[in-house]
Amino acid sequence: MRIVFASLGSLGDLHPLLALARAAMERGHVPVIAASSGYRAYVEGLGFEFRPIRPDLAFEPELVGRLFHPQRGPERLMCEQIFPSVRETYADLLAAATGADLLVVGELLYVAPLVAATLGIPWANAILAPTSFLSASDPCILAPVPALYALRRLGKWPYRLVFALGRRVTGQWSAPLNALCRELGQRPGANPVFDAKHSPLLTLTLFPAFLAAPQPDWPAKVIQTGFLFFAQRPRPEVVSRLDRFFDEGEAPIVFTLGSSVIEIALDFFHAAADVAQRLARRAILLTGRNAIPPNLPESILAVDYAPLDRVLPRAAAVVHQGGIGTCAEALRWGVPSVVIPFGYDQPDNAERLRRLGVAEVLPRPHFSGPRLQTMLERIFASESMQSRARDLAGKIQPEDDLEHSLDALENLVNAGQKSRMAWK
Repeated sequence: MRIVFASLGSLGDLHPLLALARAAMERGHVPVIAASSGYRAYVEGLGFEFRPIRPDLAFEPELVGRLFHPQRGPERLMCEQIFPSVRETYADLLAAATGADLLVVGELLYVAPLVAATLGIPWANAILAPTSFLSASDPCILAPVPALYALRRLGKWPYRLVFALGRRVTGQWSAPLNALCRELGQRPGANPVFDAKHSPLLTLTLFPAFLAAPQPDWPAKVIQTGFLFFAQRPRPEVVSRLDRFFDEGEAPIVFTLGSSVIEIALDFFHAAADVAQRLARRAILLTGRNAIPPNLPESILAVDYAPLDRVLPRAAAVVHQGGIGTCAEALRWGVPSVVIPFGYDQPDNAERLRRLGVAEVLPRPHFSGPRLQTMLERIFASESMQSRARDLAGKIQPEDDLEHSLDALENLVNAGQKSRMAWK
């Protein structure tokens, strides 16, 4: 089969699809990766066919700062990037999927139903974090209005009212998509942000039930497997530095802000270095393009980037932004977290880790070195948190989850082929 895996977003959005693509290739299928053009060299270097899709979301500091505004970020993403570009996105995804047997999309690709209908191929969507379901049965923290989370104690009805308002507002945002539908002879469907983004054929849910169990208001065609991890190729010089550092002393604290929020790190790494020294703890700073704090002692190693599966297995704790990919790696390796969420799914991911007993949560507006130090001290003093993290790590089976996910995609195509044969 020729399978197109399409993603608009950060590496945290792309890597689970790359894991599926690699597994598909090992089964003899032909995967195609469709993503922002900035990922071309990376994806082609991995041996995949690449197709660019617009909008080209280049995660530079100015754009990241604008899109991660605490209240306005999601609206800016939708109204300035996603919906104004639906014609370009449709054209690019249509070109990428022509000749394909299956289309698999991540978040924000609201044109997927149109592309699949035009080409007459099945499509599935991949959900990476519980917030994407916007469930009233299992309410999430809505990053622009986190105070609403307190209403969950009143039952489903407050969130149903909030989501009804959300459908009206986002329905206005999606006017360019509705216009494109009519031009293509299609009736505009349900709200794309809440409903139509889910395939009527298969919604692949790529997180475990202990993070969020299936709910009655999830889409009908859901198959839940678990986290998928893409093994990256670390630079040899970074591996050498890491190995030497790990061998020289006790397990360190890892400080990271993922692949997008790191562009607006500000003084985070300076504060991290200071906190590590006050705690008399070794630390690894994954700094990205940020300046390395000056005069670091030998107990602190700073590198621009290293895959988390190279550092977390030997870490004592991890401080991060709460992206679902980073949360998954922390859970996978049984490492307690301090989460400093910035926006989108991050506050809800952080709260779910806190409820699981494996994280402390430090809201971004309240961030300070002393508060971070206090939370790390609580983690190191809590044997129950360490034990709980180890227990949950034992429940994550990435190889099985990858196989089950790919089985679901193959079954979707095979079922469609059998239906067409029976019709003929």
